[in-house]
Amino acid sequence: MENESRKRIGVIMPAIIETLDALYLDGICHQVCTQGYDVIVFTCSSNMRSESAQNAYTLGEESIYRLVPKVRLDGLIFAGGKFHDPATAHRILNKLNGISCPCVCTDFENEIFPSVRISQVDSIQKVTEHLIFDHGFKEIFCLTGPQGNPDAEERLAGWRIAMERAGLPISQYCYGDFWREKATKLADDFALGHAPMPEAVVCTNDIMAISLCKQLSRYGIRVPEDIAVTGFDGGQNAILTTPTLTTVDGKEFELGSNAGLALLNLLDGQKRPYIQAQSILFGKSCGCHQERRTGKYLEKFYEKFLLTSEYCEIRMMSDYINKMASAESLAQLSTRIDELADVIPYWNDLYVCIQPLFDQMKETNDALSLTDFTEKMWLFVSKHRYRSSDNAMKFDTVNFLPPDVIDKNPLLMIATPLHNADMSFGYIVTSYSDPKQYAFDDLYVSWRDSISNALSVQYIKAQNRFLNQRLEMFSERDSMTGMLNLKGLSKNMIFKQKYAFIVLELKWIQTLSNQISITPDLFLANVLRMNCTESEICFRYNKNVFGVLIPLPEKMDVERCCEEWTMRFDAFIDLVNQREKKLEKPIIRFYYDQLETDTIPEQEALEIRIQTQLHHDISPSVVKGNYVQQLEELRRRIIRKPSEEWIQETIAGTMGISESYFRRIYKQHFRVSFHADLIHIRMSHAMKLLKQTDMNIKVIAEQCGYANIYHFMTAFKKETGLTTTEFRNVKRGSK
Repeated sequence: MENESRKRIGVIMPAIIETLDALYLDGICHQVCTQGYDVIVFTCSSNMRSESAQNAYTLGEESIYRLVPKVRLDGLIFAGGKFHDPATAHRILNKLNGISCPCVCTDFENEIFPSVRISQVDSIQKVTEHLIFDHGFKEIFCLTGPQGNPDAEERLAGWRIAMERAGLPISQYCYGDFWREKATKLADDFALGHAPMPEAVVCTNDIMAISLCKQLSRYGIRVPEDIAVTGFDGGQNAILTTPTLTTVDGKEFELGSNAGLALLNLLDGQKRPYIQAQSILFGKSCGCHQERRTGKYLEKFYEKFLLTSEYCEIRMMSDYINKMASAESLAQLSTRIDELADVIPYWNDLYVCIQPLFDQMKETNDALSLTDFTEKMWLFVSKHRYRSSDNAMKFDTVNFLPPDVIDKNPLLMIATPLHNADMSFGYIVTSYSDPKQYAFDDLYVSWRDSISNALSVQYIKAQNRFLNQRLEMFSERDSMTGMLNLKGLSKNMIFKQKYAFIVLELKWIQTLSNQISITPDLFLANVLRMNCTESEICFRYNKNVFGVLIPLPEKMDVERCCEEWTMRFDAFIDLVNQREKKLEKPIIRFYYDQLETDTIPEQEALEIRIQTQLHHDISPSVVKGNYVQQLEELRRRIIRKPSEEWIQETIAGTMGISESYFRRIYKQHFRVSFHADLIHIRMSHAMKLLKQTDMNIKVIAEQCGYANIYHFMTAFKKETGLTTTEFRNVKRGSK
């Protein structure tokens, strides 16, 4: 499906941490997704209470909001009221001035866009009337939010109306902070006799109500036996506290729903009526003996808690921080992100999009361009729960994601920033079936920041490569090894001399303990220097390609000269390995050639000569040492895509060897046959799908490469000793 045909609503929010934020999103999705719109949420982990608390990290978090004007959207919802610091909200809003799509704000009055608010008067009035008429309380105190805050004043008004209609005094109230401090102090005043203790307290949010109850209990004052308390918000804490809190539920869902309806009305000119979703969620804190509507909330909470705990354990065992940071290249980092993506729960699709600066390094300092998003992005990782991954590709930033990688059904997508301090590398997108499944928790932040740190390492490496390239333009020696580069090689060659020309390409090196302190390229450089005689010229072409010029003795052909040198080199390598037990013999490709210097070749001519050798077809016997690398890469591909057809004959053909030889070297390297290892990998994937999804057995069989479900079930029972149904029941705790 082309991106231009997808309808998309953007939502700007601060950190989505509480279940209330998820309910707000649920309300938006409930209205707009049913009309065929995707919902793209631009959010981060920052929600500072004042601009003075800003630092480089929080500014980097807010870089995600700079992406909004660059993406094509049909409409936008700005949750300005959710930002703790109004100055931050106004700063973001001002950057949206002039945006081409309709926009509505929620709980945030301004002169640019219309703002949606919902009445909270009736809800607090009903809670207060419940205390008056159902419990017979007459002395009811109200603790509201900051004076002048619209929510605080509305909720206070609801309490006043109920009290006045019942003929009760309205003087017993005070302004608070929607936080813990004022509620704790009020409890102290009641307990210590600084203020008369009422029969009940109406708190206008749950945090103040819970804090009041906890502080009263420290003085031995019981809720509800000695004093009744109610709240407002309907978050999960109201159910998890003791006693359970009587509160108002549905405000955030109602606000999100009405914001979605208001935006739809702007888009198509209709006049959809707003909904009302607020209701009383009864707990025991008011004195009610029978709680209502708490069972399903507790069940969902514990279900999510147990799954999150399980993923937390998996994440700790995965060593993802070290694996990300130690990636040698961008390609390896992409593979590791793909492999480690499953430690994050709930998502359906996961995309990592980065700026294409790594292959566009300029002479100037590119750090300045990392403060904004480029017109093109690079889809670095694209992974899906229920289908194969997509290949990396570049795409227009205006499309947000490449058109071909997104499912056709309306999606909820969460975009969070990738950055190191104020340097923006890109963004991560995760899609969800249920908004309530997403939370920007510490574990997610740690996983995401490990990717940012790894990208920072790759960026520094790219800068260093560029600087080294610039230095080498004016230098005759390689900056890392001190060996001659091509420019120095050209100047050190002897006129009218015949040379045997050997190019060495380092393909693989294995360490036995991961404790070796020297990198493979530096190891090879040191061995070359020690092995070469005074008349021989060794040089470095790039990180993994080196060379040697050997003066060719009379009456000796090039091949014999090169073979003798190679034998001497191998013997020297063996000698080094005998002394250094941590290192296996490096795998090197050798290319032989002859060079006559009737004229001294220029640097460009030498480079062409080397490139010709590197890209020349080589027989399998010459590259036999490279099978280790090919086998490792093969196994990683199987783990990533177990559903594909993996035929030994085909694989052996791509490696240029016979099927029997492939079977032998695979078993030698992995200590298991290819067929047995393939079944084990597929069954491991099946166990993960059975445990973590509700997919039916036929689909799981297909995901694991089995066209015949009965063959799959037979293989699964042989591997695990259980049928698929038994395994799923055991892992999910069914009887």
